[in-house]
Amino acid sequence: MKNRKNILIYTLLFISSIIIFFPLIYTLLASFMPTSDIITGKIVPSSIEFENYKQLAHSFSMKRFLANSLLTSFFGMIIQVIICSMSAYGLVFVEFKAKKISYIVILLSMFIPWEAIFIPNYITILKWGLLNKRIAIVLPFLASGLGTFLMVQQFKTLNKSLIEAAKIDGCPQFYIYSKIVLPLSKGVISTWAIYSFLSLWNMYLWPLMVSTRPESRTIQIGLKMLKSEEETNFGRLMAGVVLVIVPSLLILFLGQKQLQKGLSSGAIKE
Repeated sequence: MKNRKNILIYTLLFISSIIIFFPLIYTLLASFMPTSDIITGKIVPSSIEFENYKQLAHSFSMKRFLANSLLTSFFGMIIQVIICSMSAYGLVFVEFKAKKISYIVILLSMFIPWEAIFIPNYITILKWGLLNKRIAIVLPFLASGLGTFLMVQQFKTLNKSLIEAAKIDGCPQFYIYSKIVLPLSKGVISTWAIYSFLSLWNMYLWPLMVSTRPESRTIQIGLKMLKSEEETNFGRLMAGVVLVIVPSLLILFLGQKQLQKGLSSGAIKE
């Protein structure tokens, strides 16, 4: 009876996996197809062709879009991790006035919908003269209330006696932060790095609003432009889709364990 139950469960999981991953699998297969195969509805390509990827590789615009996405996502991730971790360190290990109020304000920022601050952020970028610059894409996202909250919860689980001993020995705050706290919190740091990179990589509406010139646009906008241009060359369009989703899937699969561990650490009670 138990074996039958396991067989049923694994069968359902296998079928569910096929249903969930079929669009991704078909997109990958279609990126190697000529347009004629896609139009006729073939699932498996009649012949494997790399012409679609060769055309994208020779496209200067797509290279520029990809470079813009990589730069903004990577540096935005680094700065966000630094700001969130420093804020969390100050809230946990540094005594100052209005500490509780500061933490409450950070927590309340998590409940503000993006739609409510979209226009004020755009007006700020416009008045500062940052339109069509890469910094405008990541500037509103260099700090995060959720990231600070997760790191605060993790830092509170660290051995306080170790921190106090370092202070007694005369270690400066930055030394304690960089040499003790961060190495002991690799799980939540890597978790937030993965999460922030994926969030910045997959943005569409905000980069579209603050980048009106091709030289400052990201790969997500480039894919939309490619869709508008390639009304008949579906193979090249599918190759562009693969170019967009592969980096995020690789980072997600490679960092899945760290992502689960870090998110669970944020659930520890204070």
